[in-house]
Amino acid sequence: MIKKLLFFLILVYAKFAMAQAPILQTRMDIEFENAGLEEVLREITQKSGVFFSYDSRIIPTDRKVTIHFENETLENILKKICALYDLEYSVVRDQVVLRKANIQAKEQTRHTISGHIRDKVSGETLPGATVIIKELNTGTTSNAYGFYSISLPPGQYTLLFSFVGFTQQTFEIDLGKNLRKNAELEIDSHILHEVTVIADEYLDIIQKSQSSLISVNPRSFEQLPEFAGENGLIKSLQTLPGIQTHSDGSSFFFVRGGNKDQNLILIDEAPVYNPAHLFGFYSVIIPDIAKEINIYKADIPVDKAGRLSSLIEVHTRDGNMKNFNFEGALNPLMSRLSIESPIVKEKASFFTSFRRSNFEWIYKQEAPDSDLHIQDFNLKLNWQINDKNRVFFSLFSGNDNYTTLENQGKVGVAWQNLTSTVRWNRIFNDRLFSNATFYVSDYNYTLFTGAFPWESGISDVGLKYDFSWFPDPDLTIRFGFSHINHEFNPGNFSGYDEDASAFIPKVYAGNASETALYFSREKRINDRWSWKAGIRFPFWLNRGPAVVYDFDDNQNVTDTLIFQPDEAIQGYLNPELRISARYRTGENSSFSFSWGNYHQNLHLLSNSISPFSSFELWMPSGRNIKPQRAWQLTAGFKQIFPGQALELGLEVYNKRMFNQIEYTSHAKLLLNPLIEGELYFGESHAYGVEFFIRRTKGRLTGWASYTLSRVFNHFEQLNDNQKYPAFYDRPHDLSVFLSLQVSQRVNLSFNWIYYTGSAITTPIGFYYFNGSMVPMYGEKNNDRLPDYHRLDFALSWNLGKSQNRFQHSLNLGLYNLYNQTNPITVYFNKIKTTGEDFAVPANLFATNELISAQRYLGGFMPSITYKFKFR
Repeated sequence: MIKKLLFFLILVYAKFAMAQAPILQTRMDIEFENAGLEEVLREITQKSGVFFSYDSRIIPTDRKVTIHFENETLENILKKICALYDLEYSVVRDQVVLRKANIQAKEQTRHTISGHIRDKVSGETLPGATVIIKELNTGTTSNAYGFYSISLPPGQYTLLFSFVGFTQQTFEIDLGKNLRKNAELEIDSHILHEVTVIADEYLDIIQKSQSSLISVNPRSFEQLPEFAGENGLIKSLQTLPGIQTHSDGSSFFFVRGGNKDQNLILIDEAPVYNPAHLFGFYSVIIPDIAKEINIYKADIPVDKAGRLSSLIEVHTRDGNMKNFNFEGALNPLMSRLSIESPIVKEKASFFTSFRRSNFEWIYKQEAPDSDLHIQDFNLKLNWQINDKNRVFFSLFSGNDNYTTLENQGKVGVAWQNLTSTVRWNRIFNDRLFSNATFYVSDYNYTLFTGAFPWESGISDVGLKYDFSWFPDPDLTIRFGFSHINHEFNPGNFSGYDEDASAFIPKVYAGNASETALYFSREKRINDRWSWKAGIRFPFWLNRGPAVVYDFDDNQNVTDTLIFQPDEAIQGYLNPELRISARYRTGENSSFSFSWGNYHQNLHLLSNSISPFSSFELWMPSGRNIKPQRAWQLTAGFKQIFPGQALELGLEVYNKRMFNQIEYTSHAKLLLNPLIEGELYFGESHAYGVEFFIRRTKGRLTGWASYTLSRVFNHFEQLNDNQKYPAFYDRPHDLSVFLSLQVSQRVNLSFNWIYYTGSAITTPIGFYYFNGSMVPMYGEKNNDRLPDYHRLDFALSWNLGKSQNRFQHSLNLGLYNLYNQTNPITVYFNKIKTTGEDFAVPANLFATNELISAQRYLGGFMPSITYKFKFR
């Protein structure tokens, strides 16, 4: 009986297997580009007569794929489709049943493709390069060090590598095991002649969650009109939406209603506390040294927190791993030279740059005892130890000196930025990447008064260890920790003897440290939805040595506390959360959303809106100064028109800031141990909408940005407890940049900037007291400076042939073409009662009358620069 039953089962199975065989061996041609599963299955049914059964609720039929088969069996076609969609199939009579594959089994068979993406000519890694899996219509981007990783089921795939300004590279692979695939991309010389900024057409295919991020290729700034032959980060920021600068001759900039100290600038992971030369006319960061610049206005990564409003992240060039190169520029006011070369080809390289001003010919004859100069020095060493280990060393030094020798000694101001970084990249395996960073940063400001100098500054020593894990193409996990020590000098005289110390007060701020753990997870749910979430746990500790005063509500001292070195003064634990999402509405459009809360424990104290204020102090959070807090909500829409090479962007934001700082009337910053008692704490509210449009290809390229925004402060002690516009409240901000490639050798560019004048306080009336006119003031910031506008022009003439290794050009710049006078201050004064000198311009016929006057800088300024490059 058992034998008969076994024989019967064998016959049934044989019949079933014979029924499957003709179905699976049916041959056909199938070709689809970016098609959904339903469309593909309908075509197979039409050509083979085979019907499919599946549950559309659990199978992603809307996911797009690209497949191409010629005279292929249905069996192989089904295997390919199942691999792309993580499916399994079985044949039941004349139907194919599709179901979700066993996840655990699929995970066991996934393989990882990883590697670095580099510039073929220089060997420089390319951060933010795109890797697309054509068949899956998905992919990833390389990290800050050019490394990428993506895990896929076994199968045959087409890999597309692309980067802004480079030609695309394509590879066919048969993925049967973990694969290391490096790519070297070549610069598209044709594109470089046409494009100022190039939008990568694949960026929208990658489902990113990042909101309020502007990634800038430094080459996009090269065509901007220059001030005195130099372009830099600070001036270039004026052209971007949501970022506002103060005025000519100012290093201040404000992002989405945040104050000037709420912006973190990193050069190779090390913070820079003063990014400007010559009070903002020049920048310490020039395009020549940068490989990539990322500007975050919200959704700031949890591993680089510390400010409320923005993060500007600059990655410098690594140095050419293959050839010796140099480039530079000469003009009447500034000279610079950059050199890069391999130390050991394909293994180690260096990059160095030096820049110094040429101001001496202007003033030396009239002021031989003066010393007015600025200079920068950059150095980077890059060592590829092996395939899994790489080490970088970076050094930056920037100096400003504006002093003169007088009878009583040196008089003037000087400041210095110094940063140094050591980083170690480690690839543990194909899915796990790490970067360890050790850095130091030192900023010093010196006011020379003749007898002895007044100095302030801040110094940092920091350590970070970051990990990136790529479990599958749709999931990226990042985590790590950081620790940083701060030392503060809140403004003290130096160089005096012990006898004078009794008469000169000493100001203490103590030291501080911050230790943080952080974690983020980025997930692509499907072809339309992706999201990212992160959390950060920072612990801040203010330590001695310090003398701390307690104050009552009337700013009177109630107690004096003395803290010894390393004795704890005050600690804060303030967790931070980030969440963002992206929804793709079509092939070239998407919505984005983000929310995050932020904390800041470093505070810049300054009671002047003038860009030339000499008294600015960095102070830590402690007993009297609480951490600044903020939350920001953003929503945005992006649309790309590939045929017209146009990109449109719109973003709205709402931002609340707490523990903001204002000052009592006539607050004293110089040598004031009680400075914390002269501070008020309140709230700010900022909101706005930003528009952005740019054209990326063709002879005429460029962009335009417009920001409509408001920011209001509310302090109980000020303005009768009513809100008032902040000094940096600018309702309207418009910028237009155009670049016209007249020929292969000649380029013309124009940049026009307009924004509403800053809010200021002016008298609402006057009264006479003892025969003199005295002003009366009403609401705070009741008036505005005149609106700012300026047009710049540049002409670039390439003197060499494009195929030559040596390239050189002449660049003519016309800054403030129509010589607009833009005031930086408005003030009221009268004629001095003695002597023949006047305090300010005044009415000669009414010496007791207060007269308003305006001070402005930077009228029309032409420049000519010779640039050269050898590659």
